Amino acid sequence: MAKKPKKRGQHRFQQAFTKLVARVPWMRRRYSRWILRYMEKSRKKGRTLPPELQRLERQLTKVPPAKRAEVIETALVTGNDPDSAQSRAVRRAMSRQNRQRSTGRGQRPGSMGGSRVIERR
Repeated sequence: MAKKPKKRGQHRFQQAFTKLVARVPWMRRRYSRWILRYMEKSRKKGRTLPPELQRLERQLTKVPPAKRAEVIETALVTGNDPDSAQSRAVRRAMSRQNRQRSTGRGQRPGSMGGSRVIERR
């Protein structure tokens, strides 16, 4: 199935909106609560979430319910830049976590398990 082409300038608008929300504290709080309510309603109605929100929901299950809005706010402030000041170890741990099975045991089929060193002669 072919994807619908994005309208011109839509990505730029999304970036500008995200920057605005991240900069203004009351908008950040309101947006984080809105995301939590949206995920809750979708779960109750049996709807599937977009892949980005599915990953966020999985990560939020490890956080106490009272702190979830604060975690989303912090994520909005820090942003999702690959150039942000993250250490190499944190980036590698995130990629390993994305390769794990949903049950939490082992790697998904087809992904390389651990680091393998191939000797060159």
